[in-house]
Amino acid sequence: MSKYDTQRLLIMRKRKNRLVAKRYFTAAVLIVIFLFGVASIVYSIRNDDMHHVSNGQELSEDEYFASVPDEVGVIMVNGSYYNDMGAETTYTVYEPDYFTEYEYEEILPIVPAPYELFTAYSLPHTHPDSFANFSTYTRIESSLYPIHFGMPGDYSHLGVTTFRGNNFRNSASWGNATVTQERLEIRYQMNIGRMERTDTITCAQASCTVPNCAEVHRRVIRWTGVGWPGQPAIVQWDPEVQQMMNLHPEMRDREGLVEVIYGALDGFIYFFELETGRETRPRINFGEPAKGSVSVDPRGYPILFVGQGDLMRGNRFGKYMFSLIDGSELFFLNGRDNFSLRMWGAFDGTPLIDAVNDKMVIIGENGVVYSMELNTVFDRDEQAISIDPVISRYRYTGSRVLGTENSPVGFSHYIFFADNSGLIQCLDLRTLEPVWVFNAGDDTDASLVAEWEEEYQRLVLYTGTSVDLQGHGGSAHIRKLNAANGDVLWEYSIRAHFNPSFNGGVMATPVVGEHDISDLVIFWVAQVINRGGGGTLIAFDKQTGEIVWETVLPVFGWSSPVAVYTEDGTSYLVVSDSQGDMRLIRGTTGEVLYRIRLGSNVEASAAVFGNFLVVGTRGERIFGIEIM
Repeated sequence: MSKYDTQRLLIMRKRKNRLVAKRYFTAAVLIVIFLFGVASIVYSIRNDDMHHVSNGQELSEDEYFASVPDEVGVIMVNGSYYNDMGAETTYTVYEPDYFTEYEYEEILPIVPAPYELFTAYSLPHTHPDSFANFSTYTRIESSLYPIHFGMPGDYSHLGVTTFRGNNFRNSASWGNATVTQERLEIRYQMNIGRMERTDTITCAQASCTVPNCAEVHRRVIRWTGVGWPGQPAIVQWDPEVQQMMNLHPEMRDREGLVEVIYGALDGFIYFFELETGRETRPRINFGEPAKGSVSVDPRGYPILFVGQGDLMRGNRFGKYMFSLIDGSELFFLNGRDNFSLRMWGAFDGTPLIDAVNDKMVIIGENGVVYSMELNTVFDRDEQAISIDPVISRYRYTGSRVLGTENSPVGFSHYIFFADNSGLIQCLDLRTLEPVWVFNAGDDTDASLVAEWEEEYQRLVLYTGTSVDLQGHGGSAHIRKLNAANGDVLWEYSIRAHFNPSFNGGVMATPVVGEHDISDLVIFWVAQVINRGGGGTLIAFDKQTGEIVWETVLPVFGWSSPVAVYTEDGTSYLVVSDSQGDMRLIRGTTGEVLYRIRLGSNVEASAAVFGNFLVVGTRGERIFGIEIM
């Protein structure tokens, strides 16, 4: 073949390839046109159908177009329908003497989240500058922004991970209970211990009246069992995390394991199965009394937070953070902080954790608010957890030495807390500056409880004081506050005995009712005068502050009552007292349904998971109790 024949063959092949390409292109164009046509027909049919629907009901053409006299030139019909996405579409139809297309105005239902609607501000009487001798100091070392707390139902999905369950501190129960017999049954109990030390004290402290006494007086400090507020954590772990922790082999493989974690005054952290009380892993030898409630990282990370109640054996006094993978210590926050004005390093309150931004807020009895960047690293592949906190601090001065024993409430970028002097504060976490301050009039140990009132689009706080600074003749002050500005929405005062060893008044965190008691807030008041010095359970109407029912019990208590609900919303209260009695009470009426004896003072607060509750006593025992 000559070179010319070769060239001609190449030219013919190129022409053939171009022809094939043109055919493919033409076919593709025809397919696109066909699909477009089909789509247009479907759209047209659907559009016609949609225009004949109003509020989900099909209308005939006669019903759709209003009948008017012929001389009227314009017909206007307003209506609405719902599209596939659930959004409401409004439309206006015109039929004038000239042609106008239908016009659609899309209205998407945009409802701001409550935390987006909330902004705190001060009133003249709650502005921080209106309080004499009130001044603040900060040490900013971490990034304060962003930080955020949302609705309580979003705080954690593990169970009861912190005191009163979430950032509103409104629930120590998880899930629903099945109640058929309306009684309580002890399923197991375990013995725990005590911790003691002997101090040398002065004659005055020993109430010695001997002139020129040369005797050395000694005092025994004894912590027994579980103390106030003493709530356990009850969690159901993610199976992957469960497999990497130092659980006993039979517990590591237990499907649906629900674990109880309890800190006691004997210096140990106990771990056991909810329904049987069997040990799930080795105890952590804390070495110091764990007086406050333990808490678990709400993200499901294997981190445990434990507060120290007293200094008994060592020289460290503060807040501990442990790995639940191997029980090792991850971090220690020293409560004897040189930034503090008070060197008492106890932490009765539990922290709040912002899961999205890896931040934590905790307040100590040293009067310092800690805002912490945790810098958490959780390596699931390596089965390792670490934190490297960077800490900012806020402190303030007032009329006396300050300290906080309750757990803060968090919402949006604010926290709310009370202290031993009676001050309640709203603190902006983006600046660590107080927004408003309210003087409650006495020591406030019980945690505040928050509620978002949808009807009024506002956040409210419920709070009560003990009788401490007032002394004899004082009253417990129960209030509902507007969380935006600290204004009092209603208040009620009730006289209670003063006792330096066992405070009267409100030491228990209240129950903010849901379901069939959604209109009630219930306070447990100790050592009430004119009621035999016992305890009184008072249910207030949330909106008016009027008493709906009142149940007087012969013995007072500090233990926070717990609300339990059945699937249909029927409410029950579990209330414990200083004599060791636990009662099951009807939430709507205050009627006592059942009582069991636990043998000794119950200062601690119970936590509930389904039908089981767990609580410790000062009598050196922990009980597992079924609600029947």
